[in-house]
Amino acid sequence: MALLRATPLIFSLTIGWSNDVLAQVESELATVQVTADRSSKPLAQAAPSSSVISRKQLDAQLSRDIAQAIKYEPGVEVANDPSRRGNAGYTIRGIDGNRILMLLDGVRLPEAYAGGGANSGAVSGRDFVELETLRRIDIVKGPSSSLYGSDAIGGVVGYHSKTVDDFVAAEEGIGGSIKGFGATADNSWGSSMGFGIKGQRSDAMLLYTQRNGHATRNQGDEDSRSTSRTTPNPQNWHSTSLLGKLGFTSQSQQRLELTLEHYRRTSDSDLLNTLSPTLLQQQASDRVQRDLLALGWEARQLGAFERLAIKVSQQKLDNGDDSSEWRSGNLRRQSEYNFEQTLSGLSLEAEQRFKTGDTTQQLLWGLDVNRTDSSRPRTKTQYNADGSSTHIIGGEVFPSKTFPDSRSQRLGLFIQDEIKFSNSLTVSPSLRWDRYTMTPQPDQAFANGNPQNYSIPAFKDSAFSPKLGISLPFNDHYTSFWQFSSGFKAPPFDDANMAFTNSVQRYQVIPNAALQSEHSHGLEWGLKGQWQLFDFTATSYYNRYRDFIDLAYLGKTNGLDTYQYQNIGAVTIKGVEGRATWRFATGWQAMANLAYSHGQDTQHDQALATIAPLSATLGLRYDRAAYGGEAFLRLVKANTRLPALTGRNTTPFKAPGYAALDLTAYWKPARETTVRAGLFNVFDQKYWRAADVRGKSSSDPALDLFTQPGRNLSASIEYLF
Repeated sequence: MALLRATPLIFSLTIGWSNDVLAQVESELATVQVTADRSSKPLAQAAPSSSVISRKQLDAQLSRDIAQAIKYEPGVEVANDPSRRGNAGYTIRGIDGNRILMLLDGVRLPEAYAGGGANSGAVSGRDFVELETLRRIDIVKGPSSSLYGSDAIGGVVGYHSKTVDDFVAAEEGIGGSIKGFGATADNSWGSSMGFGIKGQRSDAMLLYTQRNGHATRNQGDEDSRSTSRTTPNPQNWHSTSLLGKLGFTSQSQQRLELTLEHYRRTSDSDLLNTLSPTLLQQQASDRVQRDLLALGWEARQLGAFERLAIKVSQQKLDNGDDSSEWRSGNLRRQSEYNFEQTLSGLSLEAEQRFKTGDTTQQLLWGLDVNRTDSSRPRTKTQYNADGSSTHIIGGEVFPSKTFPDSRSQRLGLFIQDEIKFSNSLTVSPSLRWDRYTMTPQPDQAFANGNPQNYSIPAFKDSAFSPKLGISLPFNDHYTSFWQFSSGFKAPPFDDANMAFTNSVQRYQVIPNAALQSEHSHGLEWGLKGQWQLFDFTATSYYNRYRDFIDLAYLGKTNGLDTYQYQNIGAVTIKGVEGRATWRFATGWQAMANLAYSHGQDTQHDQALATIAPLSATLGLRYDRAAYGGEAFLRLVKANTRLPALTGRNTTPFKAPGYAALDLTAYWKPARETTVRAGLFNVFDQKYWRAADVRGKSSSDPALDLFTQPGRNLSASIEYLF
């Protein structure tokens, strides 16, 4: 019924004409995509498994966070914990977590830490980049280790930050922007101010953004102080972001650029949905802070090199999830938990172009060197009614660590040759070799959580990751793509090194010296078609993953339930994706996309829980110089194919299908000013996103906690100078 009601509303938008819009749309077809091949390439020439979310799209859709940014992207999801943690990270074609590599201007971003995370969130997620700092997001779907190494087993998300050119279009001058925005879904508001200056040889830019908000609304109505609560927990949050760049270009067109980025978000939550007769009150104070310093040098047309680039970077993530508990018996507990990562990296990329016979070759080669230090310090103090205090709580001795401080070192060497024949057939073989080592650094805090004194072995592995891509244009309008790809994922810091015992609750997690890296292989076929008024992409894929790491129950050992991370998984994922755009009149576009995946846990002969249900998006956009708008109708099938819930005598919750309509519009009262507004979930549909309710039981009384906001508004105004 929602679809029937939406159709006349979509097509009732006023028709207008603008001669300059079609040229603008055609220029978008030449959008540059970098992440898929580590070199600039028009998106029209990239494989269909690659896509770009442009700055224009982010603005037009009034995106507030990563979940909003990708909601119309086929095959991509973001899981969310609505009670406290927020967005966890990306899921691409059923693969999630740290199996997805995230980059910012080519620099590896910190990993997620999910241990102990409530619901579908993570203790430390990956929503720590301010969208206002980005000029585009590249998404590469499927195994990508041939160019990026470990952690790209499921795909790559490549962020590209704004440059001084986004503020100053001319060769020299001064420019900037001021922007304000707000949304009713989380009662948030904020502003962004950017400034750029260009001289003859040097340039600089500075962009500051701040946001404030509250808990995201849903469609739950149970307002109790208990685990049955379905309305959002009271929450206040605040974020700030600062991006600065200094650049210098020599007379020989060699460029040196220094980048500084700072992001911080704090949130205070009253966790009413955790309360019970023994837990009377619980308040959380969480923060995430990420700081990045990078120095890059790039030269073009330097001797034999078409491009030569070197970048060094240092980055630190500090995530805190602190809480205060008031318990029966006049007890109070104060927790201070951190997750910290420090990343250091160096990358070298070289491109060379040459001809041999009737072929043109573009050779890309280089290396990546990275070091990551991970730590999870935990302290907790209980204050008793008699005024005494203790650090032994619930069978744990604090300070404590569930895994020892760990240092991971990565060395990767890669080469790719793009060979283009006279008939436009292009063959692109690539190969990467990686060496990975992880060294545990146990201390007394780790020993407190490991009273059994299990030894933690060091881990090392190396792997070759080949890839072969073929593209063939034909019949003037079509390009066919074939691709074989591979990937590997070294065991993460927590799975490989975890050793933890709780003698009161009678369980333990023991280390596994035989743990191996995860591996994947993928096949993909795609077709692109492009005309002046119409274009489409279609792709089908088959990916096989083996040695997936998961937590296995080993039974009782000395009276303790014993668990261990093991290579117990074998998974196959196959599917189809497609998108099409029809520019049926000047300024008008009709768009559609579709994604279908089928995942099977072949080790246990059951469905894969992380697979998204069949989905499609229908869109209509109108652009004119002074005003325009777009409508998107999201159609999602019921999520009926789910595995049984391990150890629970209940059926999993199968998120119903839904249709949700979003409308946005813009108006330019002056050339330098743009006003945008959006009405989302127009028909006030009650629905769940499948990624948010993974592992939930159909009998869970708090299911409505995971519903999406009802009808809500967003708006922004931006002034350029």
